[in-house]
This record gives sequence, C-alpha cells and structure tokens, in this order.
Amino acid sequence: MGSGAWPKTAKDYYNLGLWLADGYWWSSSLGLSSTNPLLIKRFREFLKRISPERKIKLRKYLSGEKYKRRKTAWHIYVNNREITRLFLSVKKGRKLLIIPKKFLIPYLAGRIDGDGSIDNRHRSGIRIVYSDYQDASRDLFLIGKENASLYFYRQANTWVIYLRKKFREKFLKKLQFYSVKLSPRRD
Repeated sequence: MGSGAWPKTAKDYYNLGLWLADGYWWSSSLGLSSTNPLLIKRFREFLKRISPERKIKLRKYLSGEKYKRRKTAWHIYVNNREITRLFLSVKKGRKLLIIPKKFLIPYLAGRIDGDGSIDNRHRSGIRIVYSDYQDASRDLFLIGKENASLYFYRQANTWVIYLRKKFREKFLKKLQFYSVKLSPRRD
C-alpha cells in the first residue's frame, strides 16, 4: 500500500477516524482496542484490505472479577511498518489531514464510534472526547466552528467537541449510516 493510495474510500476515512480515537501502535504494529465486537470486525476487514499479505492478529481479554475487567476487550493488529508509519504521520501531524467534504461524515462516524458518546435525553447530543488539544483543534477545523464547539475539562484533562444541534440534525441520518453507536443496524 503506497501512501498515495490511501485514504480513498468512505471506509478508509471511517477507519482512520476510528483508529485516531481507539487505535494503538507498537513498533511496527498497528491496531485497534475495543470492547465492541462490531468495531473489531470492521477494523479486521479494513486491515485485510490494506495489508492482504500480512497476518492479522487478535487478542481477547476476558471480563470478570478474576481478570479485573468489566467488559471483554479485544486488540486486533497487523505487523506492517509502512502502514504504521502512514497512520502515525497523520496522528502526529507530520502529514496534513485533508478530508474531502464527501468523506467528513464517515470520518466523524469513526471518531464517534471510538471516543464519542450520544446523549439523546439531554441537550449535549453528540460529543467526541480527545486527550490532546492538537487532535481536538484539528477536528474542530475540519468540522467547522459554526458546526461544533470545543471545551476543555481541567479535572478530567480532556478536550471535548460538541456537535451543534443544527449540524447534528442535518447530518444525523448520514452519520447513522456509518456509525455503530448511532445506528440500530448491525453489520
């Protein structure tokens, strides 16, 4: 996979958003951690497509008192130095993240599925949590200040983007098409 060949599809942008939210890397390995088996399944298909020559590895961490976990979790990853470098160049800002307008919704759906939450009962609606300002401000720029707001919560040391109601209402159906958290449909 050459760096010029990626990302190019809605699924690529979804998985990039998902990885930026819940992904990890170690040396030349790139993967995803999640307690949601549907997200693991989606990311597995993505890894198969972008790295067909490499073996995809899956680790399962069981829940329960014995394991000191509330939920079962999975780590799925592939050892591929080229892909890891490419993803890290985006994460660390060495490669400018330019998202064509038609792929912004799949990218946001990946972010929401990874580090987002949906609150339909209260006015906060959809929010995405970030651990650093650069990551949050980059996404705010992509979404547009007219469509979202950014807050810092000192006690939690997190940045949070809230999608404005007008933007949410306009794009909710499109977000639901891609997002596991927002959609009742299952893969």
